[in-house]
Amino acid sequence: MSNIIKFPKEIEQPAAPAPVEPAAASAAPNKAPGAGLLAGLVKFVWVATVLVWPILKWVLSIATFFQFVRMLYHWNTPGVYAGWSFLAYFAVLTAITYFVSIYKPKGL
Repeated sequence: MSNIIKFPKEIEQPAAPAPVEPAAASAAPNKAPGAGLLAGLVKFVWVATVLVWPILKWVLSIATFFQFVRMLYHWNTPGVYAGWSFLAYFAVLTAITYFVSIYKPKGL
């Protein structure tokens, strides 16, 4: 068998300290975190990007691969800046991948 321990029905609590008076309220109302216009816009863009990310990932990856092949083809052609175009496409693909994968707006 087991030992059953009955707890007392009424537990005496120690006296609570006196409540602390709040400081004077400032004139500007407190905004909820992430309630600004820019934060709302970033949330909207993040949600829209996440929703189309499976398709967008493929499109950006194929376009970046095309720019890579174009860069290799035009490697020694003067006046064609295919290397910079590839770096721009790759930077956008990397930034959007980071934005979707790692970044999460506050309040979501």
